[in-house]
Amino acid sequence: MKLVVDCRWVTDDPDDQLSRMTNGIVHALAERRPFVMIVDPTTALDRLPALPWELLPSPYSPAELFTGKKLNSIGADVVLTAAPGLIGIGRRFSLLVTGGTPQPAENAHRLQHLRTWPWRSRFFRSRMIRSADVVLGVSGAQQRVLLGESTTNQSVVTLHTDDAASASPDAWRGAAEQLDALIDEVYTSARARRDAAGSR
Repeated sequence: MKLVVDCRWVTDDPDDQLSRMTNGIVHALAERRPFVMIVDPTTALDRLPALPWELLPSPYSPAELFTGKKLNSIGADVVLTAAPGLIGIGRRFSLLVTGGTPQPAENAHRLQHLRTWPWRSRFFRSRMIRSADVVLGVSGAQQRVLLGESTTNQSVVTLHTDDAASASPDAWRGAAEQLDALIDEVYTSARARRDAAGSR
């Protein structure tokens, strides 16, 4: 099984909560299993584990429309990302999405605010979330919101974390254990469906 983790949200900004959450999850999960990281030109590679990586466009780029097909071409079986997006378009892999929201910095220019608008729009955010197989929250309150944004046939799971705002893997080891089991579960289910379809 080829697991791919979206690390493009990891930045050098210590106040970026989505970056801290992604960093904590990535490091905690790397203690349990190997995977391929996807990064973009602005990703803070020095903050990530020493694992194989693939360079892809920024999730804010129009080229993100083709990321799903690119991940198909590198043989991704399961993809995990900390925020919903267009990554699921044309995919043949299983997709786990955490309900993170990219936020512009306080002193960000207008373009930065504009490019994060789809994640703050209930309409677009809901449609991006619905492209996933499993939706992941990091608190009971977030899970309730995600239940409203997801479809009835999607699994919505709350990850166990000591501190959802922490970049430390210590805070995310419980979540990594859950993810470890979920990754195997969605891969096994997807493979069983493919085998069943192939036998018809």
